[in-house]
Amino acid sequence: MSERIKALIAKQRKFAEELLAEAKAYYDETGPVEVETVFGDTVATVLLPFVEPKEFEELTERHPARPGNPTDARVWFNLHAVTRAYPGISLRFGDETDDLRRIRGDEIAYLWPEVFDAMPPEDQENFRVAVWAMHVWEPQKRKAAKKERESDPAEEVDQLPVKDLVDFIVEGGNPNG
Repeated sequence: MSERIKALIAKQRKFAEELLAEAKAYYDETGPVEVETVFGDTVATVLLPFVEPKEFEELTERHPARPGNPTDARVWFNLHAVTRAYPGISLRFGDETDDLRRIRGDEIAYLWPEVFDAMPPEDQENFRVAVWAMHVWEPQKRKAAKKERESDPAEEVDQLPVKDLVDFIVEGGNPNG
């Protein structure tokens, strides 16, 4: 009996390790979402990197949903504040990339919140959509696709095109309709 239990425990441990490795591989492969914006007459591409679930959870806990806000009511956090505080964003102008970090006195300042605040509301909305698509919409769709799939659950599900979704919404499309 104890050998059978040991074998079951070993099988479960292997399964959990495989799931963790699959999750890590997925997170490592998830590249940044690119969103174009215009500053004056200059077109720039903003690169929003994927933030792993634990870090995203910590970010959303720092910015809880605002009572009575219809956008926040659909998610569990203040989408505007989370987007404004989103870590690791960089700007690309042609071949140049700016990590938005500057030395100010004895500290390193992250300029994304200032850049975000300087954008027109429609551009801010595009970035909120990108954060929502990466961390709310895509995981829900990926989970639904895995549940509906009839093949072996060990097979990979094609990565959903988050950038295409963001472009679709920016152009006025409704992903739920």
